[in-house]
Amino acid sequence: MKATGIVRRIDELGRIVIPKEIRRVLRIREGDPIEIFTDADSIVLKKYARIRELGDYADVYCQALTGALGFSAAVTDTETVLFGSGSLKKHLLKASLSDAFIERMRARQTTLAPEGFALLKGDAEPLRIASVPITAEGDVLGSVLIATDDGRLKLSETELSILKTAALYLGKQLE
Repeated sequence: MKATGIVRRIDELGRIVIPKEIRRVLRIREGDPIEIFTDADSIVLKKYARIRELGDYADVYCQALTGALGFSAAVTDTETVLFGSGSLKKHLLKASLSDAFIERMRARQTTLAPEGFALLKGDAEPLRIASVPITAEGDVLGSVLIATDDGRLKLSETELSILKTAALYLGKQLE
């Protein structure tokens, strides 16, 4: 663990304030769920991502999407690529999403970028992507996407419908 030098007191209701600087660095926003762990004499707070509950199931779903559509596929939480398959899997896995993509996802927007989009933070080369947010119980939990780095991404209405169905199905698994 890394010491921050910040000390806070617990108030009469048992609350503690996480400093703004730490929330900004960890991208914790108002309303974000936080998981609480104990370890010997320590309390560990971790940003909670319900989408991780899908586990290997989401990974298999990515493989199915890659097989059906022929593009790399991924499932993200609201900040990171968690699961993936296809030729871009190594590039995508555990990568941080760009602020522009996060903003679109949180706004519940389907992203169609056949000419390229800065999906990942710090990526110099935009990827051609199609993405649909995953929602459960009214909350945006992440996204399901397909991506390619060669040529144009051409999607028929049927293929886009498959992607929307994937997002809906994964969201229903978390309700």
